[in-house]
Amino acid sequence: MASKKSFWLSVISGIMLVATGVIFLLVNLDLITLDWELLIGPLFGIGGLVFLIVFILNTDDWWALIPAFVLFGIGGSIFIDLTMGSAAERWIGLVFLGLLGFGFLLIYIFHSEQWWAVIPGGVLLTLAGVSLVSENDLLSGGLFFLGMALTFGLIYILPKPSGKSKWALYPAAILLIIGVFITLGAVDVMNYVLPLALLIGGGYIIYRSLKK
Repeated sequence: MASKKSFWLSVISGIMLVATGVIFLLVNLDLITLDWELLIGPLFGIGGLVFLIVFILNTDDWWALIPAFVLFGIGGSIFIDLTMGSAAERWIGLVFLGLLGFGFLLIYIFHSEQWWAVIPGGVLLTLAGVSLVSENDLLSGGLFFLGMALTFGLIYILPKPSGKSKWALYPAAILLIIGVFITLGAVDVMNYVLPLALLIGGGYIIYRSLKK
């Protein structure tokens, strides 16, 4: 297995070096022109692809997923910044943090004994979501605590070789309560209480009428 892995890594590295050499030669001969600024992002992406291939060739090398998705995140953020202009700021955090979080979750998916990866994965995905509502401090704070509560809830629910982690229920419950109160503080609750009360009351009347 190790020799097969080394073979494919050598082949892939050789192909990448040859392709890079050909591109530089064509540029120096003025046969093609390249916008190097636009190439920086894809180059980081290619670096991430190399680490992803290392993992695919041997899934025991779960560590390779971390640099892979870090490089994907950097490359994606650079590309968005160069191509989306003023709208890029809103999406860079989502892309970078979201890809990092997804990489950690993949570690758990392929290696459930590495359950710790759910924590940084959940935190990073929570921060990715919060970055979309960062202009509202209360709402973003509420979503952060709710996301953290969900993360610890998953630590308890998800299967692990060591069994369920009952300790995770305590931070999950505390964070859930804090998140709910902060989120309710971010909206005018009374705007929703009356409509919901009317919906529930009307639905109950309809239900009793149909039952009779």
